[in-house]
Amino acid sequence: MMKEGPGRVTNFLDSILDVHPDLICRYDPKRTLIYLNKSCANFFGGTVNYFLGKQFTEFLPQKHLANAEVILSQITPKMPKFTSMQRFTYKDKADRWINWTNIGIFRPDGSIESFQSIGRDVTHEVILGQITQARQKELLSVRAELRSVIDAVPAMIWHKDDKNNILHLNEAAASSMGLKVEDVEGQNTYDLFGDAAKKYHDDDLKVIHSGEPYLGIVELFTPNDGEPGWVQTDKIPFNVGENTGSGKRLLVVSTDITKLKEKEDLLSAINKNLDDFTSLTSHDLKAPLRKIGLSAEMLSLGLNDKLRCSEKENLDDIRDGVEHMRLLIESFLKFMRAAPGGLELETLNLNDVIYETWTRLAPELEQINGILNLPSQPLNVKGDFALLGQVFSNLIENAIKYRSPERDLRIDISAFAQARTWVISVSDNGMGIKKSDTEHIFDLFGRAKPHLGVEGSGIGLALCKRIITLHGGTIKFLPSEESGSCFQLVFNQSGRIENGKNINSR
Repeated sequence: MMKEGPGRVTNFLDSILDVHPDLICRYDPKRTLIYLNKSCANFFGGTVNYFLGKQFTEFLPQKHLANAEVILSQITPKMPKFTSMQRFTYKDKADRWINWTNIGIFRPDGSIESFQSIGRDVTHEVILGQITQARQKELLSVRAELRSVIDAVPAMIWHKDDKNNILHLNEAAASSMGLKVEDVEGQNTYDLFGDAAKKYHDDDLKVIHSGEPYLGIVELFTPNDGEPGWVQTDKIPFNVGENTGSGKRLLVVSTDITKLKEKEDLLSAINKNLDDFTSLTSHDLKAPLRKIGLSAEMLSLGLNDKLRCSEKENLDDIRDGVEHMRLLIESFLKFMRAAPGGLELETLNLNDVIYETWTRLAPELEQINGILNLPSQPLNVKGDFALLGQVFSNLIENAIKYRSPERDLRIDISAFAQARTWVISVSDNGMGIKKSDTEHIFDLFGRAKPHLGVEGSGIGLALCKRIITLHGGTIKFLPSEESGSCFQLVFNQSGRIENGKNINSR
């Protein structure tokens, strides 16, 4: 068996150091290299034999020399080790961060025998640290921005857990408690408000355990200023994540609706008064109608054999007018009492509504030699027959009132289907509407031409808009390069679409 001497042990250790990834080198007090491993030689761009016997000042970058000398000068028997971090530009031009541990080896008399430097490449750790620092900075920025956002929201916002701890809240919520955000976050509601917090916690637990949001809770609320009001609260459950161990969470958002509630109560009182007024007015309007209708009927029965044909026709017109006015009053009463979506609508063909209107106005059109073109295809919509009849009556009567004296009146009613709606145009070749007047034509009493001396109440187009809106549709005035006016009505379709041709009626 061969004994191992000191030389064999040294060779064995050197062979281990040669394959070590750290940069290892030894040098004497004059900075002459007496050993370096392959990793160190490769890092500085040469071979082991190339560097041995040379001073490290020959290959160490100039900008690192002064710092190296300062470090070595501080190594003493009392402080034999010094650590530093340096950034090198590697031979591939990439930056490398090296953590150097410099050790002094001293003789028994305290004089320096040699130095040993061990450099570990910590570039990956440094980059990860930089990335982490950047991400933390971004996270802090996002948190600050989120805090600014929720603090800018006028609603009161709480973020709570199932133990009734307030994890986060905004300034509005804290202010309603008479506290600051930093004084509330992390606190338990029971510690802040005692037994008064139980009701809210019970509601919170129902939402958390069911997993279903509890929306639109309207309740009285007394904030810190002592002025009671109304809030509408939404409670929304969510899980932070099964793997985070954070458990279940709850988002509570309360909006102050005190002013809205006051307006709602006021509007309710106004609507009641309006409803009473409407009922009374309709009753007062129906009474003379019944008297007119009864008188016409008595005249017809008493003078039946003595009446000429024209007189019978006049009495029939009276009865028809009375019946039409009765239907209008009933429809207006229903209209005044209904909100959008509350009116009972039936499927009807708008063409029937338009034709009935034309039949009633046909004598007046014939008298002025006017033409009314009607669409022939079924225009199936959901609506109220009498109210929609009033819309087309107003539009046609306006065309008659504001016809041009220079030409015979022509009214065109056309329709086409578009995206499950009927688009209906009512146009005429009359005097038209000035551009300066179009902005207010749908306003109550917003007549376009008060200077013409034409009779009218100024509520016709305003009433048309209200009726169309109640039916879920729209009406607008379309500007035209030519003379005349054009109104466009849009209704949701109901039923099958059929195409047809327009017909002329005199």
